[in-house]
Amino acid sequence: MQPKWRVPLLIILLMVAVLALAFFLPHRGDQVRAPDFTLPALDGSQVDLKRLQGQVVVLNFWATWCPYCVAEMEELDAAAGRLAPRGVKVLAVNIMQRETIQGIRAFLGEKRHNYLVLLDRGSKVADAYGVSGIPTTFIIDRQGRLRRVKKGPLGPGELDRLLQDII
Repeated sequence: MQPKWRVPLLIILLMVAVLALAFFLPHRGDQVRAPDFTLPALDGSQVDLKRLQGQVVVLNFWATWCPYCVAEMEELDAAAGRLAPRGVKVLAVNIMQRETIQGIRAFLGEKRHNYLVLLDRGSKVADAYGVSGIPTTFIIDRQGRLRRVKKGPLGPGELDRLLQDII
C-alpha cells in the first residue's frame, strides 16, 4: 500500500512543471507573422510588404473623415521623418470607406509627406489585420513579425516609445 501523500505531491510537482514551462518558453504571440499584402500607393506605385522585410514597418490605418486620424497625422508625419534614417518605413493605409482618391489628395494637400499613403480598397488588408476601429497602428519588426498594436491616435513621441526596443 502506497502512502496517501504521494498522489497529491505528484499533482503539485506536475503543476509546478507546467507553470515553469509556460513561464520560460517563448510565447507564441511573439512569433506572429504580419499578413502579407500588396497595395497601390497614392503616388501610383505598388507596395509589397514582403519587399520591406529588413526594415521596421509602421502600418497606420486611417481615413480622412476620422477626427482622431486627422489629429495624429502631423505627429505621424514628423515621426516618419525622424525615424526613416533608422530603417523605419511608415505606411499610412487609407481604408477607402466613403473615400475617393481625389478626396484623399485634397485632404493631404500639396505638402510633401514623410509617410507613404496606401489605398486599401474594400478594407481587405484592414480586415486581414483585424482592424476594428481607426486609427489603429501596427509595428512590424525587421523579420516581418507583428510586435505592437496601438488602437487610437498616437500622441507626441508615442511612436518613438513603441519602437524603442525594436529599432
